[in-house]
Amino acid sequence: MKTVKIRIKGDLLAVDYCNVDKEFLDEYYLTCAWDKVEAMYINGDEEENVVKKKGKYVKTKEYFHDLFSADGDHPLPVECHARIYQNVYADYNIRLEDEEEFDIKKVQLVKSDYECDAFPYFIIAEHILYDGKEVNTWDLGEFCPEEKMYSEFTIDSLY
Repeated sequence: MKTVKIRIKGDLLAVDYCNVDKEFLDEYYLTCAWDKVEAMYINGDEEENVVKKKGKYVKTKEYFHDLFSADGDHPLPVECHARIYQNVYADYNIRLEDEEEFDIKKVQLVKSDYECDAFPYFIIAEHILYDGKEVNTWDLGEFCPEEKMYSEFTIDSLY
């Protein structure tokens, strides 16, 4: 097995959310999106930005529908606190078989497409896809929208 590291650099939208039901209030969870993807690098080579060589976006209308489902942990309405962090990096480690060749066209970002008014598009930062399989990052847990200026709003419904 070999590993290929993808590093994405850009502006990150961090969103804390919680159900407004008193039972769940103050139990905030974090989700993140790329507000702007400036660069994508392979194995630390920051001389070559390959963001324009990656595969096409995969659009979904299920991200927020799954996250805020009526029978899930976070039914609507949810209170959100959001903040943008600039010049952020996140790493994604893709595991390949020893003889398997890496193909940048198989790297895809997932975009929630018009699920709610608050986020007409939401380029999911928690994971990317490689050859249709999710590749997670663990670099996003340190962001807290409330530590500086942030916007606050409630999502009442989804499209």
